[in-house]
Amino acid sequence: MQLPEDEIHIWQVDLANVDIEALTKQALSWMKTNEIIRYERLIQLRHRLEFLLGNWLTRICLSEYSGLPMGDWQFSHNAYGKPRPSDGLGAQAPYFNLSHSHGRAVLALSRTPQLGVDIEFAGRERRVSRIAHRYFAEREAQGLLALSGLAQQQRFYELWSLKEAYMKARGLGLTIPLGSFAYELSPGKLDLYEKTQARTTILRWQSWQLGVEIPYVLALAVQLQTGESRKGLRAFRYENMEAYFEEAVSILRATD
Repeated sequence: MQLPEDEIHIWQVDLANVDIEALTKQALSWMKTNEIIRYERLIQLRHRLEFLLGNWLTRICLSEYSGLPMGDWQFSHNAYGKPRPSDGLGAQAPYFNLSHSHGRAVLALSRTPQLGVDIEFAGRERRVSRIAHRYFAEREAQGLLALSGLAQQQRFYELWSLKEAYMKARGLGLTIPLGSFAYELSPGKLDLYEKTQARTTILRWQSWQLGVEIPYVLALAVQLQTGESRKGLRAFRYENMEAYFEEAVSILRATD
């Protein structure tokens, strides 16, 4: 599989479409000690299986692009925990970002390091009025509180996934104040604003809100490098642990 400089590839897999016994056996055979420790710390079975699913998806996709066997991958992390393939593997591995929620894993791959993806299960009701001002910029919170019912719940998850994708792309963890940047949503369009000491400016980011099956929401963000053109998207889905197919990309909203 080839990954051009001007594309981002998005891969998805559902836990319901894989053989759980085969997944567990295969994943545990190549997981490193630190990964096994993280796995064993998870209490709930669903969380353990999602952890295995995400690790499997990451490795099989990276191997698809590089030819390196799944068991040979090793990963390093920056100071805030964002992973990347370790140096010295002898493979031109793409940058990646992983997200999983409620039995589904999504992996985004790019030649650009500032990449973030987030999938959220939007079927859980949130008490938006109590948390809006804590987790969102003022302009986002005001828009949220102007809505009610299902519309408010949907907007909460749309904004939350976009903010998560942006923060993951930055790779600085929660050192980024949640109120220091804001997304503005309109039909078919996203605008991203970040506050600076001098003024509010629009950054050179591409962000997308992508169409997925209800009740999930999916967001993607990438920061363009100097002189870099805009990125295109391609999407793929594993229907089991051996076969995948390319699917149409459904863009609900995107930055200009």
